[in-house]
Amino acid sequence: MNNPNMKIITQTSRLIIREFKPEEEHLFLDIDGDDQLTKYIPKRTVQESKQVFAKTLGEYTNTSGLGRWGIFNHEDTDFIGVCFLKPSEYDQNRIELGYRFHVKYWGSGMATELAKAVVAYGFDQVKLQEINAVTHPDNAASQRVLSKVGFKYYSDVFWYNEMVPLFKINKAEKNSDLAGITY
Repeated sequence: MNNPNMKIITQTSRLIIREFKPEEEHLFLDIDGDDQLTKYIPKRTVQESKQVFAKTLGEYTNTSGLGRWGIFNHEDTDFIGVCFLKPSEYDQNRIELGYRFHVKYWGSGMATELAKAVVAYGFDQVKLQEINAVTHPDNAASQRVLSKVGFKYYSDVFWYNEMVPLFKINKAEKNSDLAGITY
């Protein structure tokens, strides 16, 4: 995985969170096209997904430390999903965590592991003071992940034509078990 054209953002014992390579567009399109994975978020057309992927690659040249990245299995480099830490679409002043995993990785604890790693990265490397996340009201699994990481319900916000719960975690309140994550 030591490709000079691929920046690793953070990693855990099971996960590598890194920039996508241009030739990995098919991975992004595949996960964007899975109806089960887009149940709680707006569905994109293939063309919209291609535009988001191109924009994602272009954003890797910025120095903010924010972006959208691929999640890969540390053991066998299998593509697990997509995550991001970027300005929110509902409020550009809020930095938002988001993620999607292929179904075969659901229930494995990897979403909590990912969220902990990306939150630690956001606080320690990007120097954020607060990170937000929204979930669909029916997405109890994602809400449990956020709770385990230390996010707390804040309020409801208008997101893609509906009210959804907004969760926040502040740097001063982060869980001590976020320590020890490597970058």
